[in-house]
Amino acid sequence: FAKQREREAIILMEEEENRVVIASSTQRKRKRRKIRRIIKRRRKRNEKPVIAPSSLPNDVVEEIFLRFPVKALFRLKTLSKQWRSTIESQSFEERHLRIAEQFRVGHPRVMVITEKDPLKLMPLARPDTDIGFRSFCLESGSLLSFTLLNFPQSFAHYIYVSGCCDGLFCIHSPKSEAVYVVNPATQWLRQLPPARFQILMHKFNPTFRDWIDMKSVFHLAFVKANDYKLVWLYNSDKYNADASSPNEGVTKCEVFDFRANAWRYLACTPSYRIYHDQIPACANGSIYWFTEPYNDKIEVVAFDIHTESFRLLPKIKPAIAGSDPRHIDMCTLDNGLCMSKREPDTLVQEIWRLKSSEDLWEKIYTIDLLSCSSSRTQFRDEFDWSRKDLVDPSTPVAVCKNKKILLSHRYSRGLVKYDPLTRSLTSFYQHPLSKRKVLYFQSLISHI
Repeated sequence: FAKQREREAIILMEEEENRVVIASSTQRKRKRRKIRRIIKRRRKRNEKPVIAPSSLPNDVVEEIFLRFPVKALFRLKTLSKQWRSTIESQSFEERHLRIAEQFRVGHPRVMVITEKDPLKLMPLARPDTDIGFRSFCLESGSLLSFTLLNFPQSFAHYIYVSGCCDGLFCIHSPKSEAVYVVNPATQWLRQLPPARFQILMHKFNPTFRDWIDMKSVFHLAFVKANDYKLVWLYNSDKYNADASSPNEGVTKCEVFDFRANAWRYLACTPSYRIYHDQIPACANGSIYWFTEPYNDKIEVVAFDIHTESFRLLPKIKPAIAGSDPRHIDMCTLDNGLCMSKREPDTLVQEIWRLKSSEDLWEKIYTIDLLSCSSSRTQFRDEFDWSRKDLVDPSTPVAVCKNKKILLSHRYSRGLVKYDPLTRSLTSFYQHPLSKRKVLYFQSLISHI
């Protein structure tokens, strides 16, 4: 009995000790919590107030954001509803555009548009709904961005790309009736209704041989006057004959109105057939096209984008006017209209620039590719830039700060830089399915 009482006493003592331990532990936790609260209150009293970006005046925030690139602005939109509203406003897009235009003068970019992703080797060809947009630094040639966009409608392997207009491109196919305006920087696109030309071509259903023999003009111009416009001047022939067309002249012209979301015919068009293999050039508020030779002379048709009226360029370089159209080219270089000719005998190419007054031409470049060491192995290209039987001129894309000139060619899959001082070529970029190479700058424009 005594031993049992002793065991009970021991159990009671252990239970009491446990209660004491638990109580002391709870007290210690409470004491720690109290100390933490005191420390937090002292820190709050000692800390200096931090002003969040959203507490700045809206005009100050907007001025800061205007200097940001497009990619950074897209990240900022996810952090604040107010920031999203500011960045997506039309007024902000237009102000950002003006600053981006100034920035591109000192930091020019080149956009190469391809039919599929050049970074991936696929066992099967990608569908013709995938188009890649790749921008490079003009001076260093380094890759700045790459975007692969998938379009909802097929282009049927006939893809034509306009020049860059405020960071936007128009991509269309005369065969499939596909027309899109796209901003690669924001990945925004808008599908447009087909032009009457496309509807008639689709109805005619030309064969492959018909496409080769066709002398219509498949290139359109993307410009901006007070509003954005698409201008499509083409030759009138059996492939686009239409009884409902208001003009049955030598040429037809359709203009797309973005506000009305519709194409319209222009009643007055040039009485000259347009040279079908020439991409129109835009400069000085006008669009320019070469005509087919008439009485052994080539004219230049100009379209004023503000008044929507046609005229003939008053003065043409005699070397251009009397040439075979296969030997000449026209482009926009340094915001001016330029024309070039490759001599069929010497194969030396000369480039002239037109003054803004349209009354004087000045020679700015002489290119002698025959004196350059150009081989297919060197440039990993099936095209030989110094071919002696090549009469088509190279097309200037841009002029670098060191006076080197970036060149493209209709038969080449790449770009090269030509140094007029050393008469040497250096490779810039190659891709087997390049469709267009133009100067480019990023913008936020999407409200069109």
